[in-house]
Amino acid sequence: MYCNFQIFKYLHTSGVIMSASFTANEILYSTNSHLKSGHIDEGRGRIVWHLQDIEPGDWFIAIPSQSKDPHDQLGLAIERGARGLIVNRRAQYKSAPKDATIIAVPDTKAALLEMVRYWRHCVKPKVVGVTGSSGRRATMILLSQLLQENPRKTHCAFMNDLNWLGCVKDVLAMPRDTDVLIFEAGAVERGDIARIGGALDPDLAVLTEVQHPLPSPERDEFFAAMYCELLETLPEHSQDNLAAVVYDKNPAVQRKVQALSDVLVQRFSQSGLSLAHRVSEDALSALSKAMESSLGISVSRADLWCATEAAKALGLSQEALAQMVQLQAESESGNEVENSLKQFA
Repeated sequence: MYCNFQIFKYLHTSGVIMSASFTANEILYSTNSHLKSGHIDEGRGRIVWHLQDIEPGDWFIAIPSQSKDPHDQLGLAIERGARGLIVNRRAQYKSAPKDATIIAVPDTKAALLEMVRYWRHCVKPKVVGVTGSSGRRATMILLSQLLQENPRKTHCAFMNDLNWLGCVKDVLAMPRDTDVLIFEAGAVERGDIARIGGALDPDLAVLTEVQHPLPSPERDEFFAAMYCELLETLPEHSQDNLAAVVYDKNPAVQRKVQALSDVLVQRFSQSGLSLAHRVSEDALSALSKAMESSLGISVSRADLWCATEAAKALGLSQEALAQMVQLQAESESGNEVENSLKQFA
């Protein structure tokens, strides 16, 4: 049996075009902030946090890092065409022009996430969060393809930063007509996944394989707790509908999921024979080689299981999925799959 994704409708480019734009009033409302100086109008602008990315009409939000604080260069943001500044609340801003439009917030990091949350609720897509130590992007791409064949318009939000910013830039690039948002949730430290999950309110959480590179009981428990944070951002009514798909081959993940008993979960350890199990090793290898050649991402059976189970949770029937992956008795040439992928790479 083989898995045939002949028309792989996936394209991800490094140059993200931001679709989200905000008026001053939308920023004030979504961030619970106040106008410090200047005036506001109904003009809309993107949200930008790197000075080099500013284009005329953008809003510049000053987010300090360990080594730099853009609050010291607010004048440069205005010179580059920013329509206004979103800053941490302070008594004065020496680097900003006196007539600049300044919106002051308690914390710019929190304010950015609140604007992400606002955009998510403006668009109103079904939201799927994908996390795990490996296989996140393969799962996202496969799931996106399955849903587009349905058809539904999907938008994948990949992580551009390893820190708390994560997939924020890609989420703000989500078009208004998106049906399903699939976002990647990774982590550097505890709280990172809960932070982005709390901003995006996922309808479905997908946990791919979770395995520490140097496993030990303590490290396994830490990884399980960190990645299972996404489950704790699911809505309270998750008992009524399938809310999570979890590849829980790791015993530490099994224990953590069991402790979070208030969500309805499809677990690999309890799933039995699935569609992903019916795909031959040769077929899976051909698909993985094709994706790795075209997109630099390999595919495991765990990734395929996560994607197909998530697609079922979103309403695709077993029969429809079987037809999409075209399970047949003979294996397809890997070259055919690779050639079909290359036109979208």
